[in-house]
Amino acid sequence: MKTVELKLGVRTYPIYIGVSLTHIGDYIKEKNITGKVLIITNTTVNKLYGDMVMDSINRSGFEVSITKIADGEEFKTLDTVNTLYQVCIDSRLDRNSLIVALGGGVVGDIAGFVAATFMRGIPFVQVPTTLLSQVDSSVGGKVGVNHPESKNMIGAFYQPMMVYIDISTLKTLPEREFNSGLAEAIKYGIIRDRKYFTVLERDMMKIKALNIERVEYTVWRSCQIKKWVVELDEKETTGLREILNYGHTIGHAIEAATNYKTYLHGEAVSIGMVCVGKIAKELKLLNQMWTHRIERILARADLPVTHKIPVNKIIDKLILDKKVLNGKVRFVLTDGRPGKTIIKDDIPEELIKKALEEQKV
Repeated sequence: MKTVELKLGVRTYPIYIGVSLTHIGDYIKEKNITGKVLIITNTTVNKLYGDMVMDSINRSGFEVSITKIADGEEFKTLDTVNTLYQVCIDSRLDRNSLIVALGGGVVGDIAGFVAATFMRGIPFVQVPTTLLSQVDSSVGGKVGVNHPESKNMIGAFYQPMMVYIDISTLKTLPEREFNSGLAEAIKYGIIRDRKYFTVLERDMMKIKALNIERVEYTVWRSCQIKKWVVELDEKETTGLREILNYGHTIGHAIEAATNYKTYLHGEAVSIGMVCVGKIAKELKLLNQMWTHRIERILARADLPVTHKIPVNKIIDKLILDKKVLNGKVRFVLTDGRPGKTIIKDDIPEELIKKALEEQKV
């Protein structure tokens, strides 16, 4: 087992990597929760792990119940949140109760937002079961839901009590979902650690074959990098946390332009990373060798590097991105090589269109 501690003063919390879901009740018991426990999951994860987690928490002496939401990004809405508020009320949760988010990024974002806002905030625990949520979305306290016009437009910063990662859940993850998570892991190598990027290049086939040692290292190193960013800029006040949006400005626009139904999040981010690589090359910030290596590692992860969307549809969604300031779209770009980034808000629209057109098939 590996542990990463995210230090935020009184809100410091551990990220446990390589633990078993059968022991989660023991870890929750250590957190001095005195109220009821509500597990929020989706229909798919519930069939696989719902009873296991519920039994573990029950054995530790808690009164526990479970509720299921529909599976998919299109259900990450305020309607779902309102339904869950009613479940919390019916379950008689109070401020000493605990919400357990059991599932991928969508479940974590929704359950975390419910925890952040029900009774002005009750504790919650992240139990991510997808690679994307294990390497990225379960860590750092961003919770929220989508608006029809833009992804993650409604949300909050609200940290969990702990993140509990059982790597073995990835054995039941569909390959496409696993690949989607690889996009976020690759992102961390690009924005912060060139050595990690090189390790991912070397080990990609082992990771995709679910070599436990390599997968655990990938989750651990990604969490380490995110921990470093969040500790220095928890709520995006200094600008550092913005580097986590590498590939996401275009990626979120692609998701919104396709009504969240065509691409998984990591797939859209993959296309976005290729696009900003092309933009960086045009601006003489990145050479051909690095843009090729970035595109190649994404392709080796079986992630899309091209798209079929009308470019104007993507451009129309860009201006609605929550990272827009004073009407200017902000892009995180690689500066010279992976591990070094720069944020620019003066990229001509024609250059963005050109990069997207080059990717269009």
